[in-house]
Amino acid sequence: MLKNHKKFTLLFSVIIILNLLVQSALFQEYVLFIKPLICISLVAYLYVQANMNAGFNRLVFAGLLFSLFGDSFLMFAGTDVYFFLYGLVSFLLVHIVYSMAFFRDFKNNPQASKYFGHLMFFVMGVFSLSYYSWIRDYLNDFRIPVMAYMFVISIMAILAGYRYKRVNLLSFRLIFFGAVFFVISDSALAYNKFVEPFSYSGVLIMATYMIAQYLITIGAIERKVEAFK
Repeated sequence: MLKNHKKFTLLFSVIIILNLLVQSALFQEYVLFIKPLICISLVAYLYVQANMNAGFNRLVFAGLLFSLFGDSFLMFAGTDVYFFLYGLVSFLLVHIVYSMAFFRDFKNNPQASKYFGHLMFFVMGVFSLSYYSWIRDYLNDFRIPVMAYMFVISIMAILAGYRYKRVNLLSFRLIFFGAVFFVISDSALAYNKFVEPFSYSGVLIMATYMIAQYLITIGAIERKVEAFK
């Protein structure tokens, strides 16, 4: 499926392994050098492989740049609560521009099947309301920012579902599952940050985050708009 991206996939696999090693105490001092490689590599690969004249690709490119800022802020979140807030805002912008990109595909053919979009609307509606109600009492001053963030990431995941039948199946699947992994990563981050730290949280959060960004990037590169039928 991804035979055209073997070399980059191998390189990115190394970046994934390095970032997972950073989660251990022995390698934490290298986080400033290793974590930025996630989005730097994806930005460079998207720029080289994709048509950057396409608005969809420019939006994904912007999302990866915002992600780089978000990663950078979150590296210092333990020293100042404002860095966590800056990271939250950065990733809020990520999901906004990703949503704008996915909506472009929906606009291309609004009459096509809405099955996955409706499914994600239901799933994300139930999940977001339930999850926020569960963690709300732990959020303190972050209640409104987290509520806004959950709303925006839910819209992003729903719009990823609405790309079904509007683009080629490969691109749809890659970005759809990328959106799902993003939701998993951010949900685990919220639980670990506000409710209770849990074992191997860093590994789970980073692994799902890196997979999400990889799938969305490759999905953008492989994107082909379906002809109207």
